[in-house]
Amino acid sequence: MAEPEPIRKIGTKIAMEWRDSKTAEVGGTERIRKLNRLLHSFRPSLDLHRTRCFTKIYKEMEGCSEKRKMYLAMAETIATLPVVIYDHERILGWQGKKPRTENISIEQHAHWMTEELDIIPTRTYDPFEIDEEDKKELREVHLPFWAPRTCVAKWAKRVPFPEKMQESGIAYVGNYLHNAGSHFLPDFTGLFQIGFKGYYEKAQRLLGDLDPNDPESIDQKDFFEGLGAVLKAIQTLGGRYAGGAAQKAQAEKNPVRKKELEEAAAMLSRVPWSPPQTFYEGLQAVWFVQLLLSIDGTGPSNSLGRFDQYMYPLYKADVEAGRLTEDLAREMLEEFYIKLTNIVDVTPTQLAMNGRGYFRFQQLDVGGVDRNGNDASNNVSYLSIQALREVHTTSPSVSLLLHPKTPDNLLYEAVMLAAMGMGHPSFFNCETLWQQLMGRAAGLSGRSKYSFEQIREYGAYIGCVEPGVQGMQYGHTDSAMLNMCAVMSLVLNNGIKPKGAPGWGAGMQCGPKTGDPRDFKTFEEFFAAFRTQLAFAIKESHAHMIVAEKIRSEEHFKPVYTILTKGTMEKGLDVEEGGAPVTVGPVMAVLGTADVANSLYNIKTMVYESKEITMDELLTAIDANFEGYELLREKLRNAPKYGNDLDGPDSLAREVLDFYARETKKYKTYLGHYMDPSIQMVAANVSFGKKTWAQPNGKKAGVPLADTISAEQHTDKEGPTAAIKSYGKLDHAAQTNGTILNMWISRSELVGT
Repeated sequence: MAEPEPIRKIGTKIAMEWRDSKTAEVGGTERIRKLNRLLHSFRPSLDLHRTRCFTKIYKEMEGCSEKRKMYLAMAETIATLPVVIYDHERILGWQGKKPRTENISIEQHAHWMTEELDIIPTRTYDPFEIDEEDKKELREVHLPFWAPRTCVAKWAKRVPFPEKMQESGIAYVGNYLHNAGSHFLPDFTGLFQIGFKGYYEKAQRLLGDLDPNDPESIDQKDFFEGLGAVLKAIQTLGGRYAGGAAQKAQAEKNPVRKKELEEAAAMLSRVPWSPPQTFYEGLQAVWFVQLLLSIDGTGPSNSLGRFDQYMYPLYKADVEAGRLTEDLAREMLEEFYIKLTNIVDVTPTQLAMNGRGYFRFQQLDVGGVDRNGNDASNNVSYLSIQALREVHTTSPSVSLLLHPKTPDNLLYEAVMLAAMGMGHPSFFNCETLWQQLMGRAAGLSGRSKYSFEQIREYGAYIGCVEPGVQGMQYGHTDSAMLNMCAVMSLVLNNGIKPKGAPGWGAGMQCGPKTGDPRDFKTFEEFFAAFRTQLAFAIKESHAHMIVAEKIRSEEHFKPVYTILTKGTMEKGLDVEEGGAPVTVGPVMAVLGTADVANSLYNIKTMVYESKEITMDELLTAIDANFEGYELLREKLRNAPKYGNDLDGPDSLAREVLDFYARETKKYKTYLGHYMDPSIQMVAANVSFGKKTWAQPNGKKAGVPLADTISAEQHTDKEGPTAAIKSYGKLDHAAQTNGTILNMWISRSELVGT
């Protein structure tokens, strides 16, 4: 068992981080403070256990179907995970040989690791430790075998402009390419009813029903036998942890700790193979699901859905039986949160820049309504918020589902958490969630596959802001990123990317020839050119993404995700093949809303209405990155801005986003959905800003773009109320993959905190 690491410097000089004796010593009890300290005493590191299992199985099973190889490799990985138990733990299981390890998904990451392996431990964003012997093994054994087999390697050979979609700063589809298996809401309700044993029995029954003379049974046999192997591996892992806890209990001298280990051993001999019967067992089952998904998939945002709804019956029964108190439940939740925070995610450097901080976006929703529209909050809702206030972890992303009947006391708890400045919780409007889900589930058919009662009862958020229904939906909800400021640059240069802009394509024709803006007689002509460039960028991104979607559906299967999705076994299809009731994505997300709205407003008012600036003057100043044109830039920066409840720029933001949503939904995905639109870029406004040239809003080249749907930095001068009015003018329901609004308010401005 790995010991906590000594104090040391981490990452590059810029990314340096010090660990001392006071680091992370927070929590509601002494146990939690020690476990929090344990978590933060380990630096994120890479583990080769999964890689070794995959290489072994794929080489041994050469000639078998991709599905059989993938499923049996995952079964091997799960069944043989190292058993690691630290002092003070009650919720057991780690995804590697020590906390904060990433079990490398070699079949997804080998291509970029071949080039970046040496810089991963020292890079600025999200560095990971790796043993020198493991690096040697990767180079000599695994990377040569897997590099040509990754989704990206195959995709790059089948699309016209792979560099444009990854390195230009115009669009980026790398999030989809590198993160097969992510952005998911498991069927926790189903798991709590039948356990993994119930899924195993179903798979065995359906396997026995196959007709060997039916041609479809050939693939179905691989499917059901593979799922059976994965499910038995989950049972094996639980049993091995039960044995590990029992062994430690035998050697334990402290009677209190001895009893805890004996209870853990008894629990893991049942859960998650059988349904949980207590609150403690429920937390262990949910944690095992999150652990397994992190190993099966390669990306973030495996979310917990309506946590308070499926956990409350267990909590209530325990309290009534005298087995549980509020304080003990809160402490268990804090330990559960530490476990969630331990999950980390290795990505290529470019993607790490877009979403840095090792953050896994494990959304946990509380509040909301039941299927009849009544308030559904309960004690677990309150405890979930209170636990995060005590433990100070980055995961989970606790969110409050708001509706007119939300209790004031629950809202108060959420506001008090927000006032701590940790970025929690998020606040969501149930009405918007329902509208987004009805539109998303309708897809191209125009008819929703969800009942309204299902949406009310099981509708929740994934990752950041992506709507979903527990156990009913699969698909990557954070796929392509599109920089609307780069699109604006194409408009200003007749489809050519500015020569001074960093990244691939500088000085090249990257968009259609929409004409020299100096020749446009009206603002509508200019706006039409912008729409043409934006439509082209959407179309081109879609064409590149559906190739990746096809590759994933044929070769990159996800057995654990498939098990935890309703209807997949009845269809005999993996989730990557369209086995879920609703398959969404790949989706499109844009950034630069405020920048583009303000740029359009400046052009509309200053060039075409007041004529105080000519188009030639504007283009010349932008081409020079405003060097020598400071007065003109100041005029552009001081113009009215989006985010101040001003209909001029606000209406242009609405018009741009409405057009983008309509245009995005025109395109059919490989598995038959439409491409969902959204505005949710995490931290990509910084990395995309580095590749963006100067803009008509007066922004210079290389600086961060506006964040999500928020106003440009330091331009919402009329205060938060005016800003919220601006944001409320947007049609959020049209963005069926969600919208993010980040607002920062100084704590000194909050009374009573």
